[in-house]
Amino acid sequence: MPLSPEPAEKSAVLSPLPQASGTRDTAPEDALRQAPGRPVLMLRPAPVKVRAITCHAIAYTVTHVLVERDDDAGYQASWEASWLVRRL
Repeated sequence: MPLSPEPAEKSAVLSPLPQASGTRDTAPEDALRQAPGRPVLMLRPAPVKVRAITCHAIAYTVTHVLVERDDDAGYQASWEASWLVRRL
């Protein structure tokens, strides 16, 4: 008969990915400092799609891609899991 897990082990705590918003000059630098992995490799801005949003990929790590977008909410740079990012 399997043992039931301890109550403390039932809930998993997931930390949100770093996201920087602000000006086009400071947001990418802030996001690069908060990279979820090392090393960070820089890219020429390449058009990508994250979920249903069109963005530009500007850097990546082994597991995440730094994307930037400029929409009605303003300029944003955020780390997205690489499996969510598709090249256009």
